[in-house]
Amino acid sequence: MKIILSPESAKKLVTKKCDPDSINNFDADLVNELIEPIKAFGKFYFRYTVEGLEKIPEGPAMIVGNHNAGITFLEPFFFVAEWYTKTGGADPIYPLTHDAMLAIPLVKNLLMMGGAMRASYESSDTILSNGRKLLVFPGGNYEAFRTFKDRFKVDFGGHKGFTKVSLKHNVPIVPLASIGGQETFIVLSKGEKLAKLLHTDKLFRSKTCAVSLALPWGILVGPFFHLPLPAKTEIEVCDPIYPEEVCKGLNTMEEKIDALYNAVTGALQEKLTAASYRRKLPLVG
Repeated sequence: MKIILSPESAKKLVTKKCDPDSINNFDADLVNELIEPIKAFGKFYFRYTVEGLEKIPEGPAMIVGNHNAGITFLEPFFFVAEWYTKTGGADPIYPLTHDAMLAIPLVKNLLMMGGAMRASYESSDTILSNGRKLLVFPGGNYEAFRTFKDRFKVDFGGHKGFTKVSLKHNVPIVPLASIGGQETFIVLSKGEKLAKLLHTDKLFRSKTCAVSLALPWGILVGPFFHLPLPAKTEIEVCDPIYPEEVCKGLNTMEEKIDALYNAVTGALQEKLTAASYRRKLPLVG
């Protein structure tokens, strides 16, 4: 499949000076040109499905998902492509993205022109304060490199910062469950001890240095791209969770944070557990 951009979009992709902390990089023309190629590739190779888009409320919201597939994480592209097909691009979604991804030539502009911003509390505040939708995967690399046997487990690693942002802005949290990406390669070990030895926490902001079986490398060590196997991919939007409802009767901030965290991870785990019973074979689904 060949992706063709208009000359104008191609030029902007190469030359535009994007600011990773700005909400103004989003380019609707580029996004609209990429929607159909992304959908065509995703549906052919991964046979992806997206359900529950109608559950996303109007106005500002925080969409919180589980992180799969190491750094070759394609589910968000399929999700936003379906969202823009539904909304016509009128309601942009802004994903928070690791610094390392925003340092890759061309990739950084592609991501930022698609709405991506640097993963930080400041970016979250900017997105929600402007009445927009924020997409975040709190588990990061820690969850993205969970072992193959744990592929149906939600593991944010105790990262609860998203709940503080939701409480601060009083916006609903919409859990987004993704299944399939963790079958595109086979993680044998998170490599947490190896990460400490190699100082990947300082080099890549990653507490893992996973050991995986992945194409085209065979054995892959560390947070690097892989050629994904064509695993059946399922994406489902869960019912929104409203902080005022979950935290009703709770007094301390710690109690509210824990309640929201448990509500979100619980909703996601319910979907992944159901998928573990439903899916008959890895890759096939």
